[in-house]
Amino acid sequence: MVPLASLPLEGIRNKQPAKQMSGTSAASHRPSKPYPPPHAPRRLALNLTTPLVSLALLLLAAAALFLYSQTAARPYESRGEVPSLSSPTVEIFDGARAIWELPAAAPARAVLFVAHGCSCRPENFWPPSPRCPGCVGLPEDVAITDLALRRRFAVLAVGSAGECWSLRKEVNGAKRVIQSWAAKNGLEGLPVVALGASSGGYFVSRLAAKMSLAAVVIMIAEGAFGGAAGAPAAVYPPTMFIHMPKDRRRAALLERNSKMLMKNGVEVKELQSLELPLTPTLLSERITGLDRVLSEKIWTAFREEGFVDDEGYMKEDGRATPWKDALVKRGFWKEVSPLADHIQEELNLAYGYHEMTSLHADEMFNWIEKHLK
Repeated sequence: MVPLASLPLEGIRNKQPAKQMSGTSAASHRPSKPYPPPHAPRRLALNLTTPLVSLALLLLAAAALFLYSQTAARPYESRGEVPSLSSPTVEIFDGARAIWELPAAAPARAVLFVAHGCSCRPENFWPPSPRCPGCVGLPEDVAITDLALRRRFAVLAVGSAGECWSLRKEVNGAKRVIQSWAAKNGLEGLPVVALGASSGGYFVSRLAAKMSLAAVVIMIAEGAFGGAAGAPAAVYPPTMFIHMPKDRRRAALLERNSKMLMKNGVEVKELQSLELPLTPTLLSERITGLDRVLSEKIWTAFREEGFVDDEGYMKEDGRATPWKDALVKRGFWKEVSPLADHIQEELNLAYGYHEMTSLHADEMFNWIEKHLK
């Protein structure tokens, strides 16, 4: 979740509704719970009369359990997903807090460095686990991490020293962290891609001028480029902008920077993330651990409070909507509160003004992979 209140001056918003919706990848939706398999193994009730029969029945039972386990995973597969992978390591590199994970299925093919936004942290990119009990696991952030791991990217997230990233003091430090971490884990020589959102987007745009990157993804930010004329470094990587055009001021600045980069021979790709209507099941579809019944109760409250219009679109940014008070008034805040930050992120995403987004994650990684050497 990227809070507006803590953004740099560039993040001040003007409210301009844009009731459109871009294509949403099915892979960006996160399953809640796997449905029970249609044919669970039945208890064997035969009389065990001989050792051979007993052995045969034991083998049959083992085979049945194996088939059951395979069937239980199919609901995820039918949606193009598998349960979340999570085995991160929390470590300190050169005084910076880092969380990282290597792909489990095969050796890493590349490194993805992710930079969070203001008032955010690396713990947002992984769900809580024994290896990272302090992890938060915000849905959009985790969706990006999961897809990166499945596509065989080693993922590294580093925490900023302050509330937001310093575009001067921390760039060289992050470069050293990436290099020392890669050397420690046998990842030297792999292509490195940087992705940052909001303050992290400005940060990775500067990082791209200081180290060799295969590509850089600047999310909900127009980037910060050096030089009096705003020109990039002599060698600058292919650049993708993912932004929300409802933020018209930022969109205009981004267009200016895109033209400048292309004029200087840099390949540029732009993806727009537009607002989404709030449906009864949107929250349960995108937030692991939030069931459909609770999602429908929240949606009903939003309709009754007038937080959405007749088509289901948020009337105000999620941060400016008093939705928590509305749920307290209805008596089910206790059920919701453990996932309040997760819900907040999805409400911000639905409004489509300024938030981390995984809606275009597949298209983003397809583009990134074309630039891996």
